[in-house]
Amino acid sequence: MRRMPLVPLEPRTALFLLGIVYLAMSGLVWIILRRHHDSAGTALWCLGGVSLGGAYLLFALRGALPELAAVVTLNALGLLGLAARISALHREGAPRASALAVPAATLLAFAASLVAASWGEDVRRPTNVLLQAAGTAWLAVAAHQLGRRTGRRAATFISSSYAFMAATLLLRLGVTAGGSDQPVFEPTLDLAMVIAGGLISGIFGNVGYVGLALEAAQARREAQSRALAEEQAQASALRLRLAERDEFVRVLAHEVRQPLNNASAALQGARAALQEEAWDDRVQAEARLQRAQNVINHIVGTIDNTLAATTVLASAQALAPRDADVNMLIELSLGDLDPAQRGRVRRLGTSHARTAAMDIGLMRLALRNLLANALNYSPGDAAVTLQVSDSDEPLGLVFEVRDRGPGLAPEVRSRVFERGVRGDHGLPGHGLGLYVVRQIMHRHQGQASWEPNEGGGSVFRLWLPIVE
Repeated sequence: MRRMPLVPLEPRTALFLLGIVYLAMSGLVWIILRRHHDSAGTALWCLGGVSLGGAYLLFALRGALPELAAVVTLNALGLLGLAARISALHREGAPRASALAVPAATLLAFAASLVAASWGEDVRRPTNVLLQAAGTAWLAVAAHQLGRRTGRRAATFISSSYAFMAATLLLRLGVTAGGSDQPVFEPTLDLAMVIAGGLISGIFGNVGYVGLALEAAQARREAQSRALAEEQAQASALRLRLAERDEFVRVLAHEVRQPLNNASAALQGARAALQEEAWDDRVQAEARLQRAQNVINHIVGTIDNTLAATTVLASAQALAPRDADVNMLIELSLGDLDPAQRGRVRRLGTSHARTAAMDIGLMRLALRNLLANALNYSPGDAAVTLQVSDSDEPLGLVFEVRDRGPGLAPEVRSRVFERGVRGDHGLPGHGLGLYVVRQIMHRHQGQASWEPNEGGGSVFRLWLPIVE
């Protein structure tokens, strides 16, 4: 029983027009993308479209050309077109087993088609349809994998259109596999579906590839925007670092110039008194020398803080802590204090840790800053307590400095470790010491905190993590 014609055009005409659609769409894709996308990938995709279009044209011209030559050529063009488009998707990011997989499979398929041609029409027709269906399915799977791997939604157009085309070829295979003597160009359902599948893949497949190119361009623009934003952030951070460094240099110049003049005057007076060899002048000389020593100690502390803030603490290089003796750290920090004030520091220890991972130079500076502040802000006869203890939650070593000074005003407490923040106590300084303390602890992955002392004064606490 003959089937009702389902192709609105004569099948040869429909197949010829389908070949023209493939050629035209491939040319349009080349014109659009040749200067705006991967040139090799675009060339492969368009070459594949031209080859497939040529295969449809030769299929439509069967009968006007020598039969065997036409069939062999159109099969070769069809397989070549599918291979080129699969390779184009691989360049877009679809996963592949090896660079030789596609050409090797294409050569094997073509060899199989030649062998089938020698077995006659009943073997040749289903074999060729099966090979074309397998190649089309491979193309659909490659597009699907590309979409999953890269997140490009346009790959769905390619995958869906070629999956539909593969399904129509399998339908055609079911008809030809039975050895049917049905004419090749009879307008039946299976041929109508093959033509429809070719039309859909010829239009939506190319539209999908243009979409891939647009999505790739958008991804490049976003990557460039992120890179530009990163560069701007780095430039902004560098400008901020340079501004901070300039500020620290200004502070250093201000803090050092006048104290050096005072120290120079004190040393000159002491020298004059020693040259006169008068006992009273010797007493005055000692006082002048001590004053000069105090000024020099202040200058050294200011220089240490400024250099720490402008070099080590501002560096992007990770800190490399080493095991250091805790008692040595305390002795070094106490040794940096004014000898006349050093005796006011009372040491309490409940820690079992004898060593800890740290940069001992930076930790020495942090601890010295806290002790010097506590001594400066406490009454002259009041003791300052330094206690070292263990912390279980979280695991670490705690240095606690307690004083009997005036404490901190409420408006300063939350910002006490910020640069430039100082209490209103009339003592000289630029609010750099506690800022340096916090930065040092931050570099050690530790913490610096403040709380009021019972009965008046302040408690500054340094928590240094212990790495097991």
